[in-house]
Amino acid sequence: MSKTSTLLDLIAAQREQMKVIIALLIISGLLLALSAAFVGPGDQAYPILIIDIVLVVGAFIFFSGAYWYCTKREMNE
Repeated sequence: MSKTSTLLDLIAAQREQMKVIIALLIISGLLLALSAAFVGPGDQAYPILIIDIVLVVGAFIFFSGAYWYCTKREMNE
């Protein structure tokens, strides 16, 4: 078995936990949107807000894609 196949099997085994992670990322995104209303481009917290947004959006894209792939893979088997 190749290393990629083994890695995908390990990721697919965690499919149920991905639902919780995606829900937490959605909540984090909503809280970031709320805090974005109070932070402007000149504030000291603005760079941290941008970094947080990039991390939350990136993690959401990764886990959503992984969940979609695992679901598709399970349906094909």
